[in-house]
Amino acid sequence: MRNTLLLCVVGAINALVPDGSASQRMKPQKVATLEPPRVAALPKLQSLPRPGLAAVEAQLARLTRDPQELLEAVVGLPGPETSYDRDTLVDFWARRPEKVVKRVFDFLNAFRRTRKAWSDADGDRGSILRAELANLGPVAVKLGQTLSQRPDILPEDVCEALKGLQTQNLPFPDDEAFQVIAEDYNAPGPLAPGHPFTHGDANAKPLFAEFGHTSVAAASLGQVYKARTWDGRDIAVKVQRPDAMRRCLLDGAVIILALKALQGRYWNGDLLAIFDETAGGVIEELDFRREAINAKTFGESIAWLGYARVPETLPELTTRRALAMEWIEGRHLQGLEPEEAARMTYMAVEAVTAGLCLTGLVHADPHEGNIMLADNGDLVFLDFGLMSRVDADICEAFAAVWKSTSVSGAPDNSSLSHFSAMT
Repeated sequence: MRNTLLLCVVGAINALVPDGSASQRMKPQKVATLEPPRVAALPKLQSLPRPGLAAVEAQLARLTRDPQELLEAVVGLPGPETSYDRDTLVDFWARRPEKVVKRVFDFLNAFRRTRKAWSDADGDRGSILRAELANLGPVAVKLGQTLSQRPDILPEDVCEALKGLQTQNLPFPDDEAFQVIAEDYNAPGPLAPGHPFTHGDANAKPLFAEFGHTSVAAASLGQVYKARTWDGRDIAVKVQRPDAMRRCLLDGAVIILALKALQGRYWNGDLLAIFDETAGGVIEELDFRREAINAKTFGESIAWLGYARVPETLPELTTRRALAMEWIEGRHLQGLEPEEAARMTYMAVEAVTAGLCLTGLVHADPHEGNIMLADNGDLVFLDFGLMSRVDADICEAFAAVWKSTSVSGAPDNSSLSHFSAMT
């Protein structure tokens, strides 16, 4: 039975492997040029010519047996820029069918357990679904975060349970995070005075003046620690989950197989093209250097609003797997009083709409966990792995619709009326 299943999966994967045609890369959309203010296209990281996957694997295999390094070659690493290519991704996993089969069974078993909870009148279906998605990893967590905002698809009690995935994900072991920090920041010794993690020369100057012993928040792709630099700045250090790239790319291959089976039979749209766009965003999100660029550019695009801000990043402490930015004291929506929550919501709607109608640069993942109200009253955006760009003509169309609806539909809302005057 196992051999038969392996052959079926191998055949399905091989059907997806390109026949030598050039791979179809996702191209970034053109950024709008309206005023005020217009946001130029996000700067590209300097890219290098990429050899064929087989050549990269052969070269790396001679140097190391580390499967993670082989996998990183799929998205252009080692190198200065990550990128997504469906053909290359499928080709990589087609050579490792046993991994795909095991992952398919992981999904099937999670589905069976969730379905059982759904039919059990006494079961907490929302909590069980949240736990299953959390255990499946980053791709499933992002799906759950999206579904938490869709009561038109799932019952409200389930959506409420899934909102926990926005701010309360399962953390990975602290020692694994500390190892990433030590490696990426080239720490000569301890992370901080008295810190329990040992690395390098115990007598060397610690990397930070203070560094948290455990994470303060865990997200789908990483978790955050509070630290203090030697010049007295409080910062947040975001560390990527060590297995995040492997799990995302493997799940991508499984999803491609499923979409290939569905397309043309149960769905007439181009499901693979839709997935390619999503997967391209996830691959970029796995590169924290790109997130630092996004944060800076997005912060500049909303600074003119006067009440919205973005934490400042520290370029000297930014790598593909670790990102440091200023620490801002604040609270998320669930921790606010009703009046504060309403005010933050108005500001968030206005800031997001400004991107759609004026700047052409939009935060593409503004769920409750990525927005907070600072203690000084500012609206603070977090997590800039996913950004969207809007063409100028679409911005103009959004602005026209917004102006006509906001003026007539919300005359007593001073915030919305103020924004309408600007459009």
